[in-house]
Amino acid sequence: MLTGDLVRVRVKGKELHPSYVKPEEPRFQERAAELVALYRRAVTQGHTRAWLASEVEEMIGDGVDHKLTKGLAKTLTDRAEFAVEAPVPPAELRARLFDVTAAAPSRAKTAAAIAALADQVGVTPDALKGLLYADRKEEQRILKCDVSDGDWLLHRYNTGLVQACLLKAVSVEVSLDGPTPERARQLFRLIQFNGLMYSVTPTALGYRIHLDGPASVLRHSTRYGMSLATWFPGLLLQECPWSMDAVVRWGRKRKLKKALHVDSERGLRSHHRDTGAYTTRTEDWFRERFEALDCDWALSREGTPLNLEGKGVVVPNFTFRKGGRVAHLEIVGFWRKDWLRRRLDLLQAHGPGNLVLAVSSKLAVTKEVWKHFPGQVVSFKEIVPAKDVLAAVEACAKGG
Repeated sequence: MLTGDLVRVRVKGKELHPSYVKPEEPRFQERAAELVALYRRAVTQGHTRAWLASEVEEMIGDGVDHKLTKGLAKTLTDRAEFAVEAPVPPAELRARLFDVTAAAPSRAKTAAAIAALADQVGVTPDALKGLLYADRKEEQRILKCDVSDGDWLLHRYNTGLVQACLLKAVSVEVSLDGPTPERARQLFRLIQFNGLMYSVTPTALGYRIHLDGPASVLRHSTRYGMSLATWFPGLLLQECPWSMDAVVRWGRKRKLKKALHVDSERGLRSHHRDTGAYTTRTEDWFRERFEALDCDWALSREGTPLNLEGKGVVVPNFTFRKGGRVAHLEIVGFWRKDWLRRRLDLLQAHGPGNLVLAVSSKLAVTKEVWKHFPGQVVSFKEIVPAKDVLAAVEACAKGG
């Protein structure tokens, strides 16, 4: 992820405009190709982070595009894999050397100890000196960098600019015009997978999605911001026209509110592999336990949106079917209490009676709050209890 000092954004009045690069422009293609070649050479020759940083600085020289070059390099570094390469853990080497020299340290004694230890390890004294601090981050050696070419890097960088802005978002509004059911389900599932607080409203053409931003979350804002930023490339997989409008806190003290607009006309590309929707550990654990019950209910992960009389949409995690009866399960986890209460008000007024809510006990919501809920509620700590859900499904399922 691009750090704040590397984000290139222009501020015009109340609007933020990321300084996207044009992937087809020769000067950008040339710089991206140089960087990709540099990282590939580093992999082949086994260079360190420090060596890469030095080479990037040399590449920048007196150029005025230092922030862009460093941003592209950071994008490559995030894609790379580094490791400590030493025959013996560096911490152990330092401890063994300290045991010999600590009592009466001297240059001669240290040199002799290094020579003796190098002989034991099977390396030269100079090599041993390099191994002593090989576990420092800057001394980690690059093992691989999975980047196809400079074109990929430039497109990934443009997406990264938006992701960096979303780390400071207060709220996000997304409009989808005419999405296919498969793509809509994929996007909703990605929202749930990343634990985002959301609401969905049907429109004449598709859906309007509201996402709470990290700047609106009192706790865990950094983790939540990363989840929101991680989700964004999933939006780019949509094949229909879409737009995203975010309110972002900007400035050194983040007191200014700026508007960020991105849409499908921008031509941003997702770097995510289009492998469909993902499942969370909570969902996987529940599925395993429910299927182990060996009951007559068929469990499916459709994620079909349930229209709440035009006032909103619920995207269940699972759907249950037996004979002609149907019930749905939505798992409520990393959400705020006030957001959950607004959600509950909507469901109590317009929700289907065959919806089961699995609510995390960490939210500490009293049973009184659920008194008028038309479906069923199941509480859980870490794992959604399959037997309790089965009983709730039996109680509220309707003819489908």
